[in-house]
Amino acid sequence: MGKYESPEYRVKEKEGAFEIREYQEYYVVKYKENEDPMISGGFQTLFRYISKNNEKEAKISMTVPVIEKKEEEVYTMAFVLPKEHLHDIPLPKDKRLSIEKIEEGDYAAITFSGVSSGKVEKEQEARLKEWISKKGYEVSGETRVAYYNPPFIPGLFRRNEIWIPVKRSKE
Repeated sequence: MGKYESPEYRVKEKEGAFEIREYQEYYVVKYKENEDPMISGGFQTLFRYISKNNEKEAKISMTVPVIEKKEEEVYTMAFVLPKEHLHDIPLPKDKRLSIEKIEEGDYAAITFSGVSSGKVEKEQEARLKEWISKKGYEVSGETRVAYYNPPFIPGLFRRNEIWIPVKRSKE
């Protein structure tokens, strides 16, 4: 996905599809809803934000990935904000959107291709959690699903990831 900016990270450990990554801090514009954002229009709301529906009426570059997270019964979908806007982030006009700073930190990640579904994501999350434990880390936050491709890309060519914040186990 060379033409789209994404959060910067350094790979600390790699084993097949698994990685421990140290992410630098970054900002997202986040859509929050009580139902699945793909169904409720989260993507379109976020897309309108980067297409000038913000207080500065600024056009903001598309980035990857689109990040989803389920917090209890609340779904969130987020677009990463490009670094060029870091010191001057346009505020959203839509009240369902907010700007959030993602602190630097370590994440375990697993990359997989295909059409992502709840079942596939749960299987990949379970594989990743098993690997995290085997590597001497522990989960320190909520699971995120990262989508790198638009829906019209055939499943075989899609890149998806599960990200889980981690820290070293205290043994």
